[in-house]
Order: sequence, then structure tokens, then C-alpha cells
Amino acid sequence: MKRKNSLKWQMLRMLALGWFVPLTAIVVAFLVVVSGRIDRQSQRLITTSMEKAADISILRLLDCIDSSKDASYLSYIGDYWAEYQESGDSGKLYNQVTTFLSAHYKYDPSFDITVLMFTDEPGTLYYTGNTTGRGSVSRFRFFKDEVQEKALSISEELDTRTEFFAMNGHVYMIRNLIGRGFKRYAVLVMEINPQEVFESLKSVWEYRGMEISFKDDKLYSEGNYSASSDVVTCTRKSVDGEFTFSVSYDGTAVGLEKRPINITFMILIVFLVPLILLLFYFFNRRINRPIITLTEASKKIAEGEYGEVVAQPKGQSGEIADLTKNFNKMSIKLGEQFNKIFVEEIALRDANIHALQSQINPHFLNNTLEIINWEARMNGQEKVSSMIEALSVMMSATMDRNRQSLIALSEELEYVNAYIYIIKCRYQDRFIYEEHIDKALLQVKVPRLIIQPVIENAVEYSYSEDGVRRVRMEIEGTCEGEKVDMKIRIINPGVPSDDDVAKIKELLTDDMDIKPLEERSTRIGIRNVHRRLKMLYGSESRLSIETDGNGNTISTIFVKN
Repeated sequence: MKRKNSLKWQMLRMLALGWFVPLTAIVVAFLVVVSGRIDRQSQRLITTSMEKAADISILRLLDCIDSSKDASYLSYIGDYWAEYQESGDSGKLYNQVTTFLSAHYKYDPSFDITVLMFTDEPGTLYYTGNTTGRGSVSRFRFFKDEVQEKALSISEELDTRTEFFAMNGHVYMIRNLIGRGFKRYAVLVMEINPQEVFESLKSVWEYRGMEISFKDDKLYSEGNYSASSDVVTCTRKSVDGEFTFSVSYDGTAVGLEKRPINITFMILIVFLVPLILLLFYFFNRRINRPIITLTEASKKIAEGEYGEVVAQPKGQSGEIADLTKNFNKMSIKLGEQFNKIFVEEIALRDANIHALQSQINPHFLNNTLEIINWEARMNGQEKVSSMIEALSVMMSATMDRNRQSLIALSEELEYVNAYIYIIKCRYQDRFIYEEHIDKALLQVKVPRLIIQPVIENAVEYSYSEDGVRRVRMEIEGTCEGEKVDMKIRIINPGVPSDDDVAKIKELLTDDMDIKPLEERSTRIGIRNVHRRLKMLYGSESRLSIETDGNGNTISTIFVKN
């Protein structure tokens, strides 16, 4: 009894009950948490890789659909068929159609074979095979013997949709070619190369097999796929239906991932107790305190105090000392680099602004010179002189000899009036222009040549029932010292087409890269106006082009700083 009540046993019981048991419980609980996290991370990894693989597969399927549209939207096959109906030359028709199919689909690895059938002559097949070796004659024979009849049956109810179906492991995509009167005159059937289109699904972690379905109908399966094993499924919608991608994976690999961790924790439980105090002391003095110091310094750097340095720990060497030294070097270097980048950023912004301002509309200058030449021959000298003066004003504005990026609004309006005078000479009574300007804003500084390109765009796309081009400009806003909040609206009749709306959206993006565009100069002009406003004033200044619902297009220049 004395032995059990001795100080030695009391210490052992205290260590066991107060230290070892709680520590063991903590380690076990931590082991459970880590194991659960590994399970979740593994499942998340599988799900994420599956979603990305499904996205890639659906993109490739959409590419296949887009490729098949060439036969529908390009008029060549329809023209060949119409020519054949008039001439009756079947050999010429066969050569023309097969040449078209070869040119568009022979070198596309997504298709094994491509077959076209005219509904009036379904017995004659026009086809091409892929050059990779998968487009063999045997595939064409299988199609002719087993697939052709089903494809024709499907096409009767297909309309303009694209359909997918499978036959004995072969995956096919089918669409109708529609002619005048919304009547189908041909059927295009393309055998998909699943190894190319669905290759991304093999990147799923611990992949074993796959299965793909379209509208709940099985299209393709590969590998050791089993619905009863561990399976991850992802559904994606295409233009004409829904694809379901399923991949089976090796679930036992998750357990193998956890095995080293389990063994490690068991070893820690055995060896951690005699080392924990010593490690705590060592960690706190040699690692924790220096890291806290470095963390505080890094927070200051994150707040913008570049160049912050940390005192070197006394009597300490090794990695922490090197880390402190390298941290100080990095901080000093970061301060120097930040100052350098700031200067380069300002220089780059100014260079971009001058590059955007230097683009001139050569077509407009050519048209103007032609008008001057015509007026010189047909009318007197006064009008020619006035036009030359207007052109001189505009050329001075575009050349910007004084290198002034900002000018008074009154000077900008002089350039606008010069352009308007030339346009009035061009269109005579078929052009009407109105101005409504707050006179208090005439001395406000604005970027050079931000109004004239927008008015030029409004003139070019102004359409009215009476044939008269109308443009109205309204300028309003406030100016307090250097703070400016101004709106410049240019209103013209006419509504842009869907293509023009898409082009306007592309032109008015916030991408600041200067890239050459094969566009009309008016479009380049409005793009430059938008980007210059962004670079000079920030995100609140911009150019917008919208319709008001009453048959008018409103272009608004927002200047705010």
C-alpha cells in the first residue's frame, strides 16, 4: 500500500490522468477529424475532377454540333443538290458532296466517319472517313447495313434539332439539312470518336470506367464500369438535350491514402509524451516567438508599409535566422520594386493613352477630301474654304501637336462643330443636328476627341423613316473645383441589330489591352473613347450605348472624377 501511495506513483497517476490520457484522447480525436477531412477532400477531388472532365466533354460535344452546322448553314450542299436536279449529273453531285465532306470533316479527330443522304435518294450514300485510321470501310459498311434505316427513321421527327444515338457500341450524331419552305432535303449522320470526345473523363481520380447517356439513353461505356461500385455522376445540358456522365472509381484508394496517417498517429502517441515538454519549450523560444515577430512585420507590409525590417534574433542561427535575414532582404526589395512598378505603371498608362489618341479615321479624311474636290468643281470658293477650315480644325485635333490629353469642353466642341459642318455639306437637308449644352460646363477639362467619334458613330448608324439623319447632343452635370460629374448624351434614331449589339458589348469591355482590330474606324473610335475614360478617371467613367425603347439609340459619355 505504501508503494502505491508513494510520491512516485502519485506522479505517475497524475501524469497518466492529467496528461497522458487527455493527450491520447486529443490525438485520437484529431485522428478522426483528419481521417474525415481526407475522406471529404478525396470526395471533393473526385467530384471536382469529374465536373471539369464533364465540362470538357460537353464542350467537345458542342464543338461537334457546331461542326455539323457547316453542312446546314453553308449553302454548298443545297446548291449542289439544286444543280443536280436541273442537270441530272449524279457523278458530279457525288464528287462535289464528298469533296465538301472531306474538306470539313476528314481531318477532325472527333468524327470517325461522316455520311450524308438525300431524302429523295436515300439509297445513295456520300461519306468520308477520318485520316487517323478509325474511319475505316468497315465502319461505313456497318452503318449501311445496321444504322442507315434507323437514322432515316429518326430524321423524320428531328426537325432542326441535333440527336445522338448508339448502335452496338457506335455513337452517332444526326441532324437534318433544311431547305426552302422549311423542308428537309438531306440527312447528315456523323459517327463520334468517343476516345477523342470523352477522353477527359479518364482524368478523374482513380478512374476505372465510364458510361455516357443522352436523354436517359445509354450512348457509350468503357473500362470496368459498374453502377454498383463507387460511381460519380455529372449532368450537363447541350443545345438539344441533356448528357449524363458517370465514372466509376477505385474507392479503396481513399483508405490507402489514410493508412500512412493512421500509422503516423500511432507512433506519435507512443513517442509524443516524453518529448512534448522539450518540444514546447524549444518551439516557443526558437520558432514561435520569431514567427510572431515576422507575422507582425508581414501585416505591416500587407498594409502598405513596404521596406519593414525585423531585428535579427540574438544568439540564434539556422533556418529561422536565415528566414529573418531573407525576410528583411525581401521587404527592402519589395519596397524598391513597388516604387519601380508604380513609376512604370504611370508611364505605361500615359503611353496607352497616347497610343489610343493617335488612331485616326483615314476613311473619314478620304471621304472629306472627295467632298471638297466635288464642291470645288461644282460650287464657288467660299464653301470650299469653309470646308478646308473645318478639316484643318479636325486634323489639328487628331495630330495633337501640343501633347495635351485634357482640353476645355469648349475646345472639344469646336472639333465637333467642324465635323458637323462637313457632315452637313455631305448630306445637305438630309441631316439635322441639335445641341443642348449647359454653358457653365464649357471650361471643364475633358479628354481630347471623346465626343466626335461618338457623334460620328451616331451619324453613320442613324436611320429614320423619312430618310433624314438626326443627331441631338445634350450635356449636363456639375463641376466643383476639380470634381466633375458630367453626362454627354448623343441621341439618334434607329435601333442596332443583334449583331451590332454584340459587337458594341465586345467593344465596350474593360479589357485594357490594345489589340489591332479589323473593324470600321467608327467602332475603333468608340472603343478608344471608352478605354481612355477608364484609364484617365477610373471605373465610374465610361461610354455606354443603349436604346430607349422608342426607336432611338442613346450614347452616353460619363465623366466623373
